[in-house]
Amino acid sequence: MEWANILLDMGIDIPVDRDEFQILCPFHDDARASCAINIEKGVWICFRGCGQGSLKSFVGLYLNCSPSEVEQYLLKNGIQIELCSFDSNEVEDEILTEVEVPYQSGFVPNWIFDRGFTKDALLDWGCGIDEYRNLVIPIHNLDGEPVGWVTRQINRDPKYLYSKGLKKSKVLFGGHKIKKCNFVCITEGTLDTIWLNQNGFNSVALLGAHMSSIQEELLVNLPTDELVICLDNDEAGKLGSEKINACISKRFVITYIQLPKEYKDVQDVRNIDELQHIIDTRTFW
Repeated sequence: MEWANILLDMGIDIPVDRDEFQILCPFHDDARASCAINIEKGVWICFRGCGQGSLKSFVGLYLNCSPSEVEQYLLKNGIQIELCSFDSNEVEDEILTEVEVPYQSGFVPNWIFDRGFTKDALLDWGCGIDEYRNLVIPIHNLDGEPVGWVTRQINRDPKYLYSKGLKKSKVLFGGHKIKKCNFVCITEGTLDTIWLNQNGFNSVALLGAHMSSIQEELLVNLPTDELVICLDNDEAGKLGSEKINACISKRFVITYIQLPKEYKDVQDVRNIDELQHIIDTRTFW
């Protein structure tokens, strides 16, 4: 099948006898197969939040090329293009609908405190606990209405589960909290943003390393003068950072932090003075 040949030619190790399977995600350091691919339908999703959509978007993200370049690449390999998008959700026009988040509010699991979070900070974000002692984090639109949630599981893979039907490409986690400020940090995950906010930095999260065109517009319309890229310290974060810069740098002031190699993400920086230094010494692209 054409898609199987394309993926194999790109160096993606996939089984050749199945139309649907899971592999180690090529966009982050993956210990377990968290990337699901259906070559018959031409779709993919990373359950750790790297992205989802058509296999055309997968090719573009993997090869770090534009939609037109993806189109030319696929045409050369015998796949006809009807629509080439970096995010299949970008062509949807459904409205985000308000939901009721199913958890016990006013309480959070004790194990989350081992990561340095405070109860007050977590409750300020509306977090709660479910029946399995998992942390539940509500996701709001810019009007502050809950449109979904993410569950941070304890001792289970995948660590993060998103509510069914949540259109991650249409929201900026934490966007409803941003007021006029000098700069806003951009992270991948909810806890990254909560951690920065707890320590005095305005922040939003993309809910993954991939920025959609809708999120791009949401970012450039935030009431701030500068966007600071704080994605994870891995290959997926690097690719995501480069895309943000390429898309936004002509419209907005873009800077980025440089995490020491021993840190995977900003949550790992527990020393507040060091975190402040990392933010203060950010680099203009």
